[in-house]
Amino acid sequence: MRFLDVLDQHHAVGLLRSALRSGRVHHAYLFAGPAGTGRSETAAAFAQALQCDRYQEDSCGSCEPCRKVSSDVHPDVRWVRPLEGKTTIGIDQVREVRREASYGPHEGRWKVFVFCPADAMLAEAQNSLLKLLEEPPERVVLVLVVESAQALLPTVVSRCQMVRFNLVPISSIEHALRVQLGVDPARARVLAALSAGRAARAAAWAKDPEALQDRDAVVEHLVRAEREGLLAALQAAEFLTQDRSRLAERLEVASLWYRDLLVWRETQDPSLLVNLDRQAEIQELAGSLDPAGLRRRLEALEEARWAVRRNANPRLALEAAFLRFDPEQPAVGQPSS
Repeated sequence: MRFLDVLDQHHAVGLLRSALRSGRVHHAYLFAGPAGTGRSETAAAFAQALQCDRYQEDSCGSCEPCRKVSSDVHPDVRWVRPLEGKTTIGIDQVREVRREASYGPHEGRWKVFVFCPADAMLAEAQNSLLKLLEEPPERVVLVLVVESAQALLPTVVSRCQMVRFNLVPISSIEHALRVQLGVDPARARVLAALSAGRAARAAAWAKDPEALQDRDAVVEHLVRAEREGLLAALQAAEFLTQDRSRLAERLEVASLWYRDLLVWRETQDPSLLVNLDRQAEIQELAGSLDPAGLRRRLEALEEARWAVRRNANPRLALEAAFLRFDPEQPAVGQPSS
């Protein structure tokens, strides 16, 4: 991975290039921004640049250190993630990082540790990492990848240099899908819009012929919930939460679906839609729901997303959200009293 491969994160890449050019590389960086915007890709590119034998504004990609970093076999570049079957990074993992850091680089110029996602660190693990941040060994760089700095202890954040990542323009994602991955223009437009500015997500979907199937399943449950009422809504909540690894993505799909309904209800402008390939359904369903009801749905889903992030029971959070959608209005297609 090279800086050249990172899509539209010019500020982040420019800051890192400046540090490399000046030789003033900070001992710890906090890569903060939405998932799928290139944070981990930039971390990989930074690690490769730090080790490259022929670095000139970017890693060469062909020297032995570059090949080792890109193949994830470089002894001085380590990715720290939750262990298999775990969702958190524990204190024992951080203690091992501290032990390894104390020895300095084995064969490269730097020893690099990338915590991804760093917000998976338990509080005790963060406190243990703080000792390394306060007294960093020479030639050691830590990169903490997070969605929000608020997920980390303020004492950890204050000892890192912030590198912010932003959502990528949809037009840039669409262009990259067509030019770099050879995606059909119509499909590229849909995938780019659905990615909501997350280039990595769009690229992953483009490589998976079944990428849109889960989105379709989510939308079908939401449509059924509107047309059939409470039982279908509870079934939708069950479906959205049955796979924890897909939960965040499914909640975003749900929010984007209701956002499209509201956009169509108020503008009738197809160029503003995310779910471009389901315009006919959006037009039909939006006409049956009032703007106030659509806003209530969006607010309920957003509150459910925050509740899940705070470790609430996902199923209960989603059921509560669906029950709040429009408690006094009958399901779409049912006669009002």
